[in-house]
Amino acid sequence: MTAAAASTFDQARLKAERVARVQQQMRERGVGGLYLDDSVNVNYIVGTKVPGGSVFVPPSGEPLAFVRPRDMGYVRLKHANIRPPFYNSYLTWESQTDSKLKGFGQGMAALLAEHGVAGERLGIDTLDAAGFIALTQAGIKIDDALPVLEMARSVKTQDEVVIYHQIGQVYAGTVRAFRAAIRPGITENELAQVVTSAWYECGGEEISQLNVCAGENMNPWRRWPTKRPLAEGEFVGIDLHGRGACGLRGDASRTFFVAGEPTTVQRDLYRQAYDYVVGSREAFQAGRSYAEAMARVPKVPDKYAPQMINYSIAHCIGMTPSGYPTVDGDKPPLQDALRENQVLAIECYFGEEGSPLAVKLEEMVLVRQGSPELISGDVPFEEGLI
Repeated sequence: MTAAAASTFDQARLKAERVARVQQQMRERGVGGLYLDDSVNVNYIVGTKVPGGSVFVPPSGEPLAFVRPRDMGYVRLKHANIRPPFYNSYLTWESQTDSKLKGFGQGMAALLAEHGVAGERLGIDTLDAAGFIALTQAGIKIDDALPVLEMARSVKTQDEVVIYHQIGQVYAGTVRAFRAAIRPGITENELAQVVTSAWYECGGEEISQLNVCAGENMNPWRRWPTKRPLAEGEFVGIDLHGRGACGLRGDASRTFFVAGEPTTVQRDLYRQAYDYVVGSREAFQAGRSYAEAMARVPKVPDKYAPQMINYSIAHCIGMTPSGYPTVDGDKPPLQDALRENQVLAIECYFGEEGSPLAVKLEEMVLVRQGSPELISGDVPFEEGLI
């Protein structure tokens, strides 16, 4: 699947459009440059993983990546503008001498001056305290890089949309393998192993988070799989966060019935959750305000509301498990409108407090004019309970 994805999107164009969007947000927010050392953010700019690396994003032109010599060979294949790091925030405090810290601050000031933005704000993400102090001592004005990055990543590029279609197919194959392995006696851990193997077999690049919960472990949602064996007549749920090409991350959940004959209560619970998540996804259409979208989301039944409030109605997915926009039922609507080519996870967790029963469902949708496009459309539900 990864090879197929690589043949249908233009990686150079994707990278150029990502950088252009980040630089546009920098201009709009009055940020002169960015210094990023969070691995996810570096991957977004550079186009590949760079362990222990960082990147300087100027107001225009090619970003400068700081890469350890051992990694330069493969990084250069994706990003030519590289040099050795002059500061490594992952080193222990005793390795950071005063001269190194001073050199870092002076070096960043020189980069800002070189690009004509001396005295303007520098956005940073996860820089450690020592590095932060070095920048301030060099007279650099510090800002938070996150708003720039979140707004730039909120709307997907044309090539990122292609990748998300590929991610949807990886999810479909992986969840089918999960469902096929469900039987009484298999453990949550063994099902997690099935998922991991299937994800890579189907072409996924990395599993970022995997929850497998069965029976009473579904309510409250235990999250991490255990040695608990599945039993006949219960639910088992999966919540999978997996990465595809170029660092993009998916997020989908499903609940299945293990074996035997479901009770009326189980059928009713599943159907309510299914109707809610299907009804919710239609609310998110390009051009609508978030207030209007929230008003169109079905009402959560009162008995499920106390736990559903812990989950988002919808949240952006991209390089991170959540981001802008995030729509939460316990917060005022965002003062903004939905935009075409945003990718959202529409979420549902229905479980009554004090009951072991719960159903967790989550869909990935691509915001369009009119009805959103289902990215996870081929990921199966428990059809017998719908």
